[in-house]
Amino acid sequence: MADVQFFGDAVATIAGINIGGTTTTVVGGRDDGTILSRWSTPTPARDGERLIRSVIEAVRFVAPGAERIGVAVGGPLDAERGVVTDAPHLPGLRNVALRERLAAELGKPVILHHDAAACALAEWRWGPDAGRDLAYLTCGTGFGAGLIIDGRVRYGAGGRSPEIGHVRYRDDGPAIFGKPGCFEGFGSANALALLAGWRAPARFLGATPLHVVNEAREGEPTARWALRENERAVGAACALLADLLGFDLIVLGTLAVYLGPNWIERVIAVFREEALASRSEACSIRAAMPDVQDRSALAAAL
Repeated sequence: MADVQFFGDAVATIAGINIGGTTTTVVGGRDDGTILSRWSTPTPARDGERLIRSVIEAVRFVAPGAERIGVAVGGPLDAERGVVTDAPHLPGLRNVALRERLAAELGKPVILHHDAAACALAEWRWGPDAGRDLAYLTCGTGFGAGLIIDGRVRYGAGGRSPEIGHVRYRDDGPAIFGKPGCFEGFGSANALALLAGWRAPARFLGATPLHVVNEAREGEPTARWALRENERAVGAACALLADLLGFDLIVLGTLAVYLGPNWIERVIAVFREEALASRSEACSIRAAMPDVQDRSALAAAL
């Protein structure tokens, strides 16, 4: 069942659709990032047609006067063509021309971005470091990277989204994308449960990330190990971005927002160990804006 909220009676001029592996949100807002209405529901990840119909109806309900629409969706995807290709958390949208479908149904211009890129755009437009180039790591259901270089979102050849989550981090570990040891199996929020279940299946198989965090806070050894491994992977990913592309600002998503300063400090400590000294000294790492995911889809529309 969807949750719907309206904040005042102003008319939304843009709509944002954020399709995540866990939750899908539609917001109505303005060019300054103000959110005026919000609709959210659990994502029917395996039923692409149901998902598309639901967001179309939600846009018509919470932002009927929207003049343009932004879409943020987990990858891999082709942003140039507006096609979701083979997103592992959204099997119902594989090889779907989502931008074309939504534009035809809603009769408005639609811009589609990788969810990490859209979050990076929101930070670049409205965050505490507005206007500053940055890398954004989602650290949520998946582990995606959004890159702002010279004031522009950057994709690969042919509009392909950068997929840091697929990069091999270790030789062993939980398998994501059918690939044991990739960054997503260690650095995402879901990785907390995957790591604990991988190491101690009798105790943690089927556990949620929140359960693992709570167990870690109580001192349970496997849960604490999973949290430390997660922090190490995120710190190593930050070092990769700083060393490879020279970023001096990296913004961390879901886990940083929910786990707070202690988690971020341990990520930064690993980053300092792994990155070149000149890069680690120049680069700052912080948590995302608390509402970055809602505002990300608005940013995608601009």
